[in-house]
Amino acid sequence: MPLKNLVIGITLAVLLLSWQHTSVTAMVHKDEEQLYLWANNLSRKANDPPYLSLYYRLRETYFTLAPHASQPIVFLGDSITDEGEWSALFPALPVENRGIGGDTTLGVLNRLHQVIVLQPSQIFLMIGTNDLCFGRSIPDTIANYRQILTRLHTELPNTKIYIQSVLPFNDALFPSRSLRTNNNIKQLNTEINKLAQTYHDPYIDLTPAFSGPSGRLPAQYTTDGLHLNASGYLLWRDQIKDLVAPRHSPT
Repeated sequence: MPLKNLVIGITLAVLLLSWQHTSVTAMVHKDEEQLYLWANNLSRKANDPPYLSLYYRLRETYFTLAPHASQPIVFLGDSITDEGEWSALFPALPVENRGIGGDTTLGVLNRLHQVIVLQPSQIFLMIGTNDLCFGRSIPDTIANYRQILTRLHTELPNTKIYIQSVLPFNDALFPSRSLRTNNNIKQLNTEINKLAQTYHDPYIDLTPAFSGPSGRLPAQYTTDGLHLNASGYLLWRDQIKDLVAPRHSPT
């Protein structure tokens, strides 16, 4: 992930220039993921919500500055969306990746204006797994989700919104944390489906394609038990390819 690497690189450069100490050398040799997590907390204030990391701030700034297609197809969500190479998966279409690793329903609400200004033709939304991870209850997560949909429908009346189920994970490879369990994800998806019906949005149930016999995300589709590998993204593409289309095409 280029921006993730940028976070690590900038952090290391600042440290090496401003603090020549043996602990810096030790930090350099730490596991990259641990360094990334450490760097993400550098800008965090005591009362900041969990999603508001350094990476979130940098990527939000990138969205403000980067050029974008006219009336694009937006993929909106957390790291599972963020790590998708959507332009390669749909090379003939004007797609925009608006995923941010670690994001939640609250984080999406905070940056929804950046999506609205694009006047997208379609939005493919997947969000909620990190809400459970950070301890947000299903009712509170759904309340935020409802606010997201209310605002999108109010300010983007001509945008087609596709609501995608939250993916299961493989808890044999990636440990459960707080409220994030496959049972809770299943309950969350039930409530998300109800919201989709309320707002008359298509609900894309990805669960059957991404569940093995045990209900877990199959190891063949994941890098770590939670995030998808190339095969996982190809499978995701195949579930939605007949729906992803420019504005002038029927949906």
